[in-house]
Amino acid sequence: MKISKIPGLGRFGIFIDDLDFATISDEEWLEIGRLHLSSLVTIIRNVNISPTDYETQMSKWGHPSSTAEVRLNKKYKGIDNIEDFFTKDSINGVAVSDDDRKYVSSISNLLAVEETGNPNTGVIKVTGKKTPSGEPLGMFAEGELLWHSNESGNLVFAPGVSLLAKSGVVGSATGFITTPDWYEDQTNSFRSELDEMIIQHQFEPGRINPGLREEQDGIMHRNMCPEPAELPLVIQSPGSIKGIHYSINTIHSIKGMSKEDSQSVFEHIDKTLFVDKYIYDHWYKQDNDLCLFDNSVTLHRRLGGITNRMCYRIQYIFSNLAPSWNPYLTEPFASRYIEERTQNSMHNAY
Repeated sequence: MKISKIPGLGRFGIFIDDLDFATISDEEWLEIGRLHLSSLVTIIRNVNISPTDYETQMSKWGHPSSTAEVRLNKKYKGIDNIEDFFTKDSINGVAVSDDDRKYVSSISNLLAVEETGNPNTGVIKVTGKKTPSGEPLGMFAEGELLWHSNESGNLVFAPGVSLLAKSGVVGSATGFITTPDWYEDQTNSFRSELDEMIIQHQFEPGRINPGLREEQDGIMHRNMCPEPAELPLVIQSPGSIKGIHYSINTIHSIKGMSKEDSQSVFEHIDKTLFVDKYIYDHWYKQDNDLCLFDNSVTLHRRLGGITNRMCYRIQYIFSNLAPSWNPYLTEPFASRYIEERTQNSMHNAY
């Protein structure tokens, strides 16, 4: 196994080459996980791993998670079978709403059930492929994918994302931008201001994936920011790395500032953050690269063609690597995070 530095991500980002998943031990894989917590972005090139084994390996770092599914699980007091949404009028005494049934129908087509052999899989397909009738077979089936972080307008969110670029990815890229170096590069006075900023989030269709069809935009609404929220701008990653949770797909304004003044601050951040110094776009040279990336103080995007691209994605918490992690450094957010996470374990609901 060889480890080298990714260019363009400052202190962060590593490549791993010549890793054999057929022979790697659990302790070796956990050690890579601990290394990943300090690197924020880890790209393991040309891996020999199936979707089933991919799901198994990622579960050793922590549980798959989805806040949208956790909300459903809480609303219906537990979900034993996703098919209940189509065969029953109520689940555990709670009437099934048309909106929930529509949402479950949309995401059920995106789950990699056949590929993993797991009816309760946490693996989502990300692909431009479609059925003969034109229905998408995965998330983000068309259009460009702008800078974003997943579940960005949620107090409790998945801090880890992995993307297995299985086939048809040459000619496309997954891009990453890490914010901690930018944060450290700011003046002491501006960092103090950033530390105090509370960002008001709300969902706006098309900000992450312009031209996305309506049903997938609905999925994004539920996952990214189901309702207006207020969250601190400055948080820490599961590796205790301080940066900004600058989720530009849902940021709306800064609490206590007008929309115009907020926009001025956002424009300054955009101008100084979105520069080559902090960005790496991983243009795939072959299939089977495994991209592992932080979702707290890191953003990601997609560039290039996607028609025949097939990737598999898992969101997860680092329950086996950083079980006591709390992203929030200030109150009341730190206490609210503990309370909500305790009430709703971030396991995949299905």
